[in-house]
Amino acid sequence: MSTGTHPLYVAIASLVLFVSPISTSRAIAERPVTGALVDVVATQAVFLGRQALALELTPEEQARQLAGAGGNRPTFALVPGEFQDGVIEVDVAAELNGKGGRESRRFVGVVFHLAEDERFEAVYLRVLNGTLNDPMPPSPRDERAIQYILHPQRHFDVLRTIAAGRYERPAPVAVGRWHRLRLEIRGSALTAMVDGETVLTLDDLDLLRPGAVGLWVGDGTSAYFANLTLSPEVP
Repeated sequence: MSTGTHPLYVAIASLVLFVSPISTSRAIAERPVTGALVDVVATQAVFLGRQALALELTPEEQARQLAGAGGNRPTFALVPGEFQDGVIEVDVAAELNGKGGRESRRFVGVVFHLAEDERFEAVYLRVLNGTLNDPMPPSPRDERAIQYILHPQRHFDVLRTIAAGRYERPAPVAVGRWHRLRLEIRGSALTAMVDGETVLTLDDLDLLRPGAVGLWVGDGTSAYFANLTLSPEVP
């Protein structure tokens, strides 16, 4: 994938992200890398006492979503390299930025298997729906804290109709906290974990191919990312 020439991508000169690049080694030193942005604004920030990459939608994309374009759209910062099977781990947190719609839930997640056809799979958190919030979110929101999607065919609303409760599940997340999101991917199988607890398992991933990884943010959200690691090894 050529992020420098593809019309979707806007190359940036200094997106600094602490990432261990894809490698068979499990002890590679963290290093800054450059990337590309797709309809998001990226800044370096300190959130809850930690250095982080902060993402939110561009004003133009936020306006499109408020006008009804939908929320499971390609809005992410790309990570250099390709990934097919292995483990993606990243610390995530999110807060509302006051720019979104009424259904904004602090959306933060990871895109994977993105290639030139612009299709991708993703797993993201709705932090406001997490079971660790006090007070707990009302039903059915408390059952909808982690979500898998396939873009563009199967966004959350389509999957909710096809198989309610299969592609979205409860998760122990809360506002005002960092969480460790871990995705283990092998062929068509996915295991998603939050802070070491398995919260979503699937056996029907669609895009069985190498592709790019991206850090994803949704409507009305400032999303924060730190300590990203990628590995081709699944324990």
